[in-house]
Amino acid sequence: MGRVTPSMKVPTVISYKWVRKIFWYDDINGGLKRKDNPTKRVTYSDARGYIKRRISYLYSRHKYYEHRLVYLFHNKDMDQTLVVDHINGIRNDNRIENLRLVTHQENNFNTYKAVGFSWSKDSKKNPWLSHIMVNGRQINLGWYNNKLDARASYLRGKKKYHKIEER
Repeated sequence: MGRVTPSMKVPTVISYKWVRKIFWYDDINGGLKRKDNPTKRVTYSDARGYIKRRISYLYSRHKYYEHRLVYLFHNKDMDQTLVVDHINGIRNDNRIENLRLVTHQENNFNTYKAVGFSWSKDSKKNPWLSHIMVNGRQINLGWYNNKLDARASYLRGKKKYHKIEER
């Protein structure tokens, strides 16, 4: 295999054996260290706070998310079409006990920006609408006269609809 040209596709599936050959897992801090240079940790943080590792694979240099590499390091039969989720929401906490494999939709359940309610000027009596997204559809959970009741309704709906199955 020769030099990789820009027209060649970046490999999205990474070999378990390759990850095990290059890295060892840091049990104390989490994350990976290179076997050939364990003191130097060449990482990059993207704009969203995820740690990326720039490494050579199949004669080309690419950046891979460290949390995906850590999960693959511990799970030989990882389904690489799924998403690796940080359970506590801290994007640079790559300890294996903080990572789980989920679908894209289940990963969106973990978002901290969702408030689950909105205000409508059309309804004078109950201006607060509580709603939740499930399978790409918005489900209305009811109209409320104050913000706290609408938020409580959203949290009840979250327990009911946003279930993450064990894998």
